[in-house]
Amino acid sequence: MHARAVEAAPAHLTSAHATLTLWEALTSTVPAARGAVVLTARGTVADVASACDAPLAASAAAALDELRERSGPTLATVLGCPTCGQVLDVPLDLRALADSAQSAHDESDPLERRVACASGEVVVRAPTTSDVLDAITSSDPARHLRERCETWPPGAGTTDDDLAQVARAADDLTGLAAATVRASCPGCGQDVTADVDVVDLLTDQVTEQARTLLADVAELAAAYGWSQDAVLAMTPVRRRAYLDLVRAEW
Repeated sequence: MHARAVEAAPAHLTSAHATLTLWEALTSTVPAARGAVVLTARGTVADVASACDAPLAASAAAALDELRERSGPTLATVLGCPTCGQVLDVPLDLRALADSAQSAHDESDPLERRVACASGEVVVRAPTTSDVLDAITSSDPARHLRERCETWPPGAGTTDDDLAQVARAADDLTGLAAATVRASCPGCGQDVTADVDVVDLLTDQVTEQARTLLADVAELAAAYGWSQDAVLAMTPVRRRAYLDLVRAEW
């Protein structure tokens, strides 16, 4: 189950042109690589190829920063209760999500963990977009991803405790890319847990904003013959005022 954004708050300072450019880049890229697109769009790395070699946690953090700038500190999301089917309105605290990720980043190396096991030391590397893109082509993506990112001692045996420690290390390195949200269902009282994919939430937000902008352009172009650039150059307040005039005339 995944948390899903239900509204796009326009309280941000991102330019209209930047919104459309990011929307085009996100929607023309396979979902697994969209975090790398965000990392590039925010100027953290030079190009998408380099961003694909950055940790997934870095891409997710960049997506969260962009999402916060576009929606503010809280994002309205909905969850469906798997027990009774009730739809839950869940405000997602983006600031708290960012703070938790930063705390985890400050405590240890964001790129690698070394886990002491009964048969030796296991090196766990932070997964990247390149790792995911390679893994999704295999018959068992989860196992393939683990094999790419974990280095076990030769001939090492594995206990349940060893596997649990390594899994915790891998989760830590994944950071926001493996975030979850929890809520209690008011209908049946069951706890509801859902994955939070900040890149998906950002894509939904940008797509909604882009559709609104394109609709505004189409409406004003039809009414006044203005170009897309002329409409997008207006401030949101002025664009809305012209739209109100057009609709009043109709």
